[in-house]
Parts: sequence; structure tokens; C-alpha cells
Amino acid sequence: MNRLRRPFFALLALLPLAVPPPAAAITDAEAAAGREILKQHAAAIVSVELVVVIKPGGGRNEQPRENKIETNGTVLSPTGLTVTSLGSIDPRAAVSRSDGGETEFKEVKLRLADGTEVPARVVLKDADLDLAFIAPTAAADPRQFAHLRLENAADAVVLGTYYDLTRVNKALQRLPIVRLSTVVGVVEKPRRLVLVTDQSLGCPIFDARGRTLGITLRYYAIGRLSGVIVLPAADVADMAKQAEAARQAADANPVPAAAPDAVLTPAEPPPAPAK
Repeated sequence: MNRLRRPFFALLALLPLAVPPPAAAITDAEAAAGREILKQHAAAIVSVELVVVIKPGGGRNEQPRENKIETNGTVLSPTGLTVTSLGSIDPRAAVSRSDGGETEFKEVKLRLADGTEVPARVVLKDADLDLAFIAPTAAADPRQFAHLRLENAADAVVLGTYYDLTRVNKALQRLPIVRLSTVVGVVEKPRRLVLVTDQSLGCPIFDARGRTLGITLRYYAIGRLSGVIVLPAADVADMAKQAEAARQAADANPVPAAAPDAVLTPAEPPPAPAK
């Protein structure tokens, strides 16, 4: 009898480990805040679409590889300046550049909430912070873009409730969604980074008042992916200023279009000598 009971009670002891506890119910206040964030800020979450060309270096006899990529980004200015995770668009973001390889972006565009496609280009990259900034090409779209304001930023409070705003993939019609997220820690050195339970690369985290905590990015250490973090809004805003300056410089000094290949016309044969 005892031999039968012991395995039974041992199994009962393991059940709390095998079955996760039920999720805490969302309060009415949390649900209302999430719906308001979705209503106010969903249009600032856009799709970044491009073709990335990876050119091998180091004298290797390999053909360039092309990949079509779509990821989410967050619009930060009325002119359409958009931030996303560099690692989401550049597979070589964490690779040592000593191999001499190159990454080229082409057919870059922003797909807005209403489905409008806006031609764009990458204006600034920061591999250390995993930041990439994309801006519409000059005069591509004169509209005022829906965007986030980073000036009034949220504070990170451990075990505080926040909101992750993102879009699902093309198969689900790029629907904007919002979900609860909890701050579980704050790294202070070498720079301030926030750790949360739920996040989406290239997308913002908000507090209940709709203030931006930061943007979700990859974190690399010694060339290796070490996790996913939230870079505070103030740091993103500082880099956005540099990106805006880079955009203005590019607009002031546009790269001339490549000249078409010359068409060689066969020379007329010399006249036959007179007889």
C-alpha cells in the first residue's frame, strides 16, 4: 500500500512545477489604459520593408546574397523619421567588420497604418545600441506623420505595469495589438537599460499615462546577442537628433543617380578605295 501511495504523492508534489499558475486578471483601469494607448499611438507603429544585400569580403569568391525583410518600426517625428532594431534589418549587425564584408539596403519603404507605401532610406546606424533610423526620401510624402513624442518620458519602476504596443505580421493584416508588460529590473552601468517581461523589437513600451518608457532593442556583448532590452526614451531621442541631422545632410547633398551604361555604336566601315 505504501509503495503505491509514495509515487502518487510524489506526483502531486511536482504538479505546481508542471502547471503554471493562472495569470493575474487585468483590472478595468489597466484595460482602459491599454485601449487608450492603442487608440492614440497605433498609427505611429509602421512596417519597415527592404531588401538587404550582403556582400562577402576577405577575397572570398562568393556571390552577394539578397534577403527581403519586413519588421516593425516606430515613427518619431512629423517628417517620418523612424527607428527600428538594426539587428532586425542587418544580419551582420553583431558580426565583426574585420572580414571586409558589406551590407547594402535597397527598395526601402515604410508601410503606414493605412497601407500607404512611402519610399525611404536608412540614414543612420548604431551597432552598439542596435539602432537603425529610416527616413522618407526627400519629397517622397509631404504628409505630417503620426509619431511618438519622447520628451515626456516615463520612469522605470520595478514591478510596475507597462504596455507593449506592436503590430502582428502580414498574414494577420499587420493588426496593431497591445499587451501588458512588467519591469523586472533596471541595469544602471555601463548605461541604463530596462528589462521587461513582454516586448517587441523596434516598438515602444508605455506607462499607463501613455508616456514612452523606451524602445525595445537587442543587446549585444562582445559581439554576441545577450538579450532584449528597452533603451530609455531619452537615449533614443538623443540618437534621433543625430539621425535627423544625417537626413538633412543627405537631402542637401543627394547622391547622384548612376549614369546609364553607355551604348556603343559600331563605327561605320571606311569607304572602299576608288577603282
